[in-house]
Amino acid sequence: MRNTILLAVFTIFLLGCHPYRLEVQQGNIIDNKMMSQLHLGMSKNEVISVLGTPILIDTFNTDTWTYAYSRQKGSKTEKKKLVLEFKKDKLAHID
Repeated sequence: MRNTILLAVFTIFLLGCHPYRLEVQQGNIIDNKMMSQLHLGMSKNEVISVLGTPILIDTFNTDTWTYAYSRQKGSKTEKKKLVLEFKKDKLAHID
């Protein structure tokens, strides 16, 4: 009986030392398949159909769209950014 109690206390102690860390994703998740569908000359509507609505559109220059993404798992943070520039409503530059 005493060993069982000690084992239970030890197990609870170990579980408390390693709390579960939730993975947090924010922004536009863009994978390689989506990127392969992008090409210069696409209209803004075509880009939205492939990537979704951008998280940032410059208020003063609506021809620059920014897709931002971050993922945090524990103490590690991964950040990615995709900037698209349009000229005459056609995709002109991918950065």
